[in-house]
Parts: sequence; structure tokens; C-alpha cells
Amino acid sequence: MKLNKEEFKVMAMLYAANIDGNIQSEEVKIMLEKTDFDTVEKVEKLFDKMSDTEIIDCIRENKAQYAATEADKRGLMDDLRAIIEADEKVSPMEELICKALGRILE
Repeated sequence: MKLNKEEFKVMAMLYAANIDGNIQSEEVKIMLEKTDFDTVEKVEKLFDKMSDTEIIDCIRENKAQYAATEADKRGLMDDLRAIIEADEKVSPMEELICKALGRILE
């Protein structure tokens, strides 16, 4: 599934936010600071219909276009870190997903 850059970023952020099975309001607030409401809403509808495997495949499919440079990867990882730190507590599972997404983006 092809996404634009903002949609790709939101897909990755939703995946990180959902690792504990519950997307918190603080996490959504961070997403809305990074992009617009319509993009978050559109990608969230797609996200809700996708399995974990489909989401990871989507991130892999789009990373060459939107996370090609070290600066792009670093920016996305900073956004993902902001999501997992949004509630001011980082669980071991959240640390794991951040590392896993970092490897996917390599």
C-alpha cells in the first residue's frame, strides 16, 4: 500500500502507540502536533483494518521513499520516541518496539 510521507509517518506512530493495545490521548495529541487531523483520521481507519504483519509490510514498502536518508530516519525515530514517551512512562515493550522499528527502517 502506497502512502504519502505524512501518512507513512502517522502509520509508524500509530504502530508504536498501539504496542500496548491502547492508543492514549497523549499519543494522539503528539500525532496531531506532527500532522493534521484529516491525515491521522484517514490513516487510523486504515490501521484499524490491518494486521500487524500488514502494517509492518506497509512500513517496509514505503521506507525507501520516506526514510531513505539518515536525517529522514532520525526524524521519524524522534517522532516515534515522542509517541512512546507521551505518557511520561516508557515500558519495556515500548522500548522493544522502538528498537524493532529502528531495525525495520535500516
